[in-house]
Amino acid sequence: MRNQWQPLIKPAFLQDINRLPARDIRQIMEKVTVLTSNPHPDGGTKKHLTHCPGKPYRIRSGDYRIFYTYNQHYVHIYKIDRRHESTYKDCPEAEDAPNLDILQGLQMPDETESEEASVMTVPQPSWEPSFSEPENRPLPEPITIELLNKLQIPKSYHSSLLQIRDENAFCVCTDVDEKVLIQLVEYLFPPSLLQVMQQPDLILNEVNDLQRYKNRELLTFLLKLSPEQEKYVRWPLYANGPTLVKGGPGTGKSTVALYRIHSLLQQFQQRGEGAPRILFTTYTNALIKFSEQLLEQLVGDASSHIHVYTADKVADDILQHAGQTKAIINSEESMSLLRQAIAEAPLEGNMLQQESQRLILKKMGYEYLLQEITAVIVARQVKTLDAYLQMVRAGRKLGLNASQRRFVWRVYERWTLLLQVTGKETWQQRRARAASLVEQSPFLASYDAVVIDEAQDLDPSVLSMLVKVCKAPNRLFVTADANQAIYSSGFNWDDAHESLKFQGRTNLLRSNYRSTREIGKAAQAYLGAGALETEVEEPQYVNSGPKPNVLAVQSRAHEAQLLANFFKNTIRSQGLTLASCVVLCPNESAGWGIVSELKELQLQARYMTGRDLDLTYPGIKVLMLNVAKGLEFPIVSLAGFISSVYPGIPAGASPEERGEIVARERRTMYVGMTRAMRALLVITPAMIDTPLLQGFDPLYWNLDRKI
Repeated sequence: MRNQWQPLIKPAFLQDINRLPARDIRQIMEKVTVLTSNPHPDGGTKKHLTHCPGKPYRIRSGDYRIFYTYNQHYVHIYKIDRRHESTYKDCPEAEDAPNLDILQGLQMPDETESEEASVMTVPQPSWEPSFSEPENRPLPEPITIELLNKLQIPKSYHSSLLQIRDENAFCVCTDVDEKVLIQLVEYLFPPSLLQVMQQPDLILNEVNDLQRYKNRELLTFLLKLSPEQEKYVRWPLYANGPTLVKGGPGTGKSTVALYRIHSLLQQFQQRGEGAPRILFTTYTNALIKFSEQLLEQLVGDASSHIHVYTADKVADDILQHAGQTKAIINSEESMSLLRQAIAEAPLEGNMLQQESQRLILKKMGYEYLLQEITAVIVARQVKTLDAYLQMVRAGRKLGLNASQRRFVWRVYERWTLLLQVTGKETWQQRRARAASLVEQSPFLASYDAVVIDEAQDLDPSVLSMLVKVCKAPNRLFVTADANQAIYSSGFNWDDAHESLKFQGRTNLLRSNYRSTREIGKAAQAYLGAGALETEVEEPQYVNSGPKPNVLAVQSRAHEAQLLANFFKNTIRSQGLTLASCVVLCPNESAGWGIVSELKELQLQARYMTGRDLDLTYPGIKVLMLNVAKGLEFPIVSLAGFISSVYPGIPAGASPEERGEIVARERRTMYVGMTRAMRALLVITPAMIDTPLLQGFDPLYWNLDRKI
């Protein structure tokens, strides 16, 4: 047995620390120190509660009890309870029993289990969400000045909080910071041990850090990564070739990417390179904001060495330096130029070949042809007709023979000339130009390391550009999941750059730490034919909960009432606040409509774009589906389909084009579903038939309710 056990703590334990009177913190720290030396029960101060389901351990600390488990060289510290005589009347050994009635059926890690086997298993709850209006109950104790001072809640919030006298009042209180509101909710409605165990593990390096945290000198603790995550984070800087980390939703790819930066800084420092330039890049602005906040917590002042940009920001900087920026053409103008290019591009060859060219144009449709030009020829930087004739066109369902490809190429050349006359360009052209110009700019090899998150949604030309700004390919770290590709139909890494060869450096994350097993399996079953990659191994899930629900509604008013009831009931059962709730919708119009309807029901909600995303907003966040990529929320609903035709499939679209659109949007829905951590509801229109709102297997989804 090791002499020293690494303590891992939960956010709930830190909240308990904040609630403690200052005079009691020292004795709690002493007991935590005891656990780091030896967590084994001694029959007195430390005891194995075999009479309680799950068989947790407790250590006495005066009038307090600290509940924990241990396995291998880790001791998992969950929460602190104060002993009250009336609390323990239902347990055979009242003095030792935790003040938690949710231990029933909970299997907790045992000292004999390996770390891999210590994943908590929870039986499928019999609870099914009620979508009726919840009963409004009084608070378990009144909110007073004394209570707010005890919790060290800033006086600026006292006036608003003192007006809260029942549970419903929490749902309409949006002028208080979310963290403050959660602190109060968790004091009045302490989280169950089950809920605490599903919280992430934080590393307590020094027991004295608890005092620093209590004194507000330490603001956060580092996340404890799993062994498989930590292995990739600490991968040696100087190795052969770039590194690719793959994994499904919730496996922590983005977390691994951010912690990789922390590891890179340490490795550079060990080599005597104290001021490296590191680029972290991803696709969306929403992810950029989230990543900046976490990196500041992770690396502190060293964050000045890290540039956190979208890939388009990097491209724009390169073009700005070269003085070659252009305006972006809108889709209507681009389509108009395409029609003109088709009319002006001559048919070639014999009559049979010309007929084949007419046929493929009719079969492709204008939208599909424009995507062929922008997403295949431009984005993959195809320079010549010969190269286009030979390329694989990964991800495109409609096959093209040589004659048809020649016709597409002639249309592309004519369209390019027409576009040049306007002085504008497409996003794909902007990115491809930046990838070409970087070689003659100071941006070439300007970063000591580059970390690319969500690479599956980047154009191959963008990946080529990012390879070039990095000093060496072996300093590239890439995360991707093809099944979450919502802006592309897939591509081969060789389409981007010859240096992107990941042989022997491709790694797979298997454990889902975000969603419950039920949500993960339901989303995977829904994805079906929309998947670009078949999962080689069954994902492993850490958490469990109820099945997600699919309900059909007749009107927007019904939809809003259903959302309101679902959110209110779920935040009560989970001990959360309205800030934990998000609605993901297909478009901006649907989003604004949902906000308006929820406000009519006295629930604060805000529609947000990727650029103005505010995760601290204390009300319901309403986002478009594609904005939520890379984010996570405890309670999620996909809604807004009743007021829009989704997806928008062009009239006369070919079966191949229709198939690609549906597959891509099914992946978008899948991404939205997998943002949910604890509860998921999909609301479908009762009167609209769309392939995207079909395929809900009753084995994984609750389908038996109609409103």
